[in-house]
Amino acid sequence: MSMEDFMRSKFWCGIGLLALITAGAGAAGAADLAVKAPPRVAAPVYLSDWAGFYIGVNGGYGWGETSFDSFTGDNAKPKGGLVGGHAGYNWQYGSVVGGLEADFDGADINKTDAFGLRQKTNELASARARLGYVFFPNLLAYGTAGPGWGHTEITTPGFVGDAFNQFGWVAGAGLEYKFVDHILLRAEYLHYDFSKTGAPNLLGDNVRETVDVVRGGLSYKF
Repeated sequence: MSMEDFMRSKFWCGIGLLALITAGAGAAGAADLAVKAPPRVAAPVYLSDWAGFYIGVNGGYGWGETSFDSFTGDNAKPKGGLVGGHAGYNWQYGSVVGGLEADFDGADINKTDAFGLRQKTNELASARARLGYVFFPNLLAYGTAGPGWGHTEITTPGFVGDAFNQFGWVAGAGLEYKFVDHILLRAEYLHYDFSKTGAPNLLGDNVRETVDVVRGGLSYKF
């Protein structure tokens, strides 16, 4: 074999060896890529299911202020307890919860002033929309508003007593906590603002009342 043939043979052997090394490195790289774990995806945040019908009981404390068109005494400021029930339905859209609720309370919010005038608000009720946000899986903060109703009795010495219905609006806010599945605990504040109402037996006077209520409640969600 001539020197030229020998050099040509060595050259092509080197080229073949280089090709084999390159192919092996590429296969090893591909194998490394194949076994790499996929990037971690954050687990979805779990939101408790607040949707559905619920019913419950509630109780608390209320205080009010009553003004009269012609009565010259101080405004009556009754206060006292209340207890009742509520029922409603919620819809949930992600972290947002909307719903409708109706409630009724028997109350003993009363006051007798220095002139002997006695006022007692013995019933309160409302039908409200609620809109809230789930800040934690089991904690809902909400605002609420709607029409309100109250029943009040007023008596004065020497006059026939009056008992009348009052209508107006109510608004407030609260927190609701899912204690265990289906059991909800709540704390809320409501402000009732009633329109001026005629009291014909009270010297033809007009009465206007506001009532503030703080109450807690226990609900069962179906």
